[in-house]
Amino acid sequence: MEESESRVEVYVTTDTSDAPHKAGEPKLYVMYDAAKPEAGKLYFTEAEWDAFVLGVKDGEFDLDEDGNLPPVPAEQLAQQAREQQEQ
Repeated sequence: MEESESRVEVYVTTDTSDAPHKAGEPKLYVMYDAAKPEAGKLYFTEAEWDAFVLGVKDGEFDLDEDGNLPPVPAEQLAQQAREQQEQ
C-alpha cells in the first residue's frame, strides 16, 4: 500500500464517550482511515449515516474523470439560496 492510500473502515458503537457532541444517541457509526488511524474519526448518528449512504447510492460523491466532484445542480443551488434568505 502506498503512503498516500487510504483504507476507510466503519464500525457501529453504543459508546459515545469519544463523541460528547453525540451523547444521548443510542448508537453511532464511526468512520476512520485504518491506514492512518491518527487522522481522527467521523461520528454519524443513525439518521446522518442513512443520509450519507443514500447520497453515496445517488452518486452525490462520484468524481468526474479528472477526480473532481460534479457541479452542484442549479435546482439545488436555488434551494440553498432560498434557505439562506429565510435565515
